[in-house]
Amino acid sequence: MEFFLKQVYPWLSEVSLYSVLVPFVTGLIFFKKLKSPQFRYLFLFVSIWLVSEATGEITVLLGTNNNLWSIHVFNPLQFSAIALVFYYTFESRLSKRLIVLAIAFVVIVTLNEAFMLDGIEQMNSVSKIFSNTLLIAMTLAYFYKVANKPKTLYLDQDPIFLLSASLLIYIAGTSMSWALFNDALEVSYDAARICLSIVFVLNVLFNSWQAFILRKMAA
Repeated sequence: MEFFLKQVYPWLSEVSLYSVLVPFVTGLIFFKKLKSPQFRYLFLFVSIWLVSEATGEITVLLGTNNNLWSIHVFNPLQFSAIALVFYYTFESRLSKRLIVLAIAFVVIVTLNEAFMLDGIEQMNSVSKIFSNTLLIAMTLAYFYKVANKPKTLYLDQDPIFLLSASLLIYIAGTSMSWALFNDALEVSYDAARICLSIVFVLNVLFNSWQAFILRKMAA
């Protein structure tokens, strides 16, 4: 365990930090060529992620003792961006209205948690769980749509299906880690780092997958 925390953890943290550059650069290459709202909002999601990572790194370099406040800011922004991808994917008015309500709900829960519950210097576990649950609902709704109206012969050629699958895997893997983070932090920093290590690995895989999806949208 000591070897992992001293040798592997710092390296894993750096790879996770810079992995977001892969989808960001991919999106930049194709951005001017495409006007698809799904592509633009997915690229916005990646861009917000990049700014979030940069903010965290800058606050560390400045010697800030606690930069968890940034997660309260960026989580609703990221959720909104990815929710808007689904907003422009579904056709029914009901689906679109539910997505708008979901965005408003996540913003309200985030503000409530930041200023009335755990505080802005604690991990936003509650709003993370709510936003992840709503994203899972959107992905399952898209799977249902594909199953009942199969227009795509090969699902691996459908960018929104690939996005839904990657989100489902990523959320399932990270939700438990975020839910346990505050409790682990009360035990020790090492316990909290174990939770973050799982998130780092999934960040690398997820960012690599988003680059592939952006490329598919541009095909």
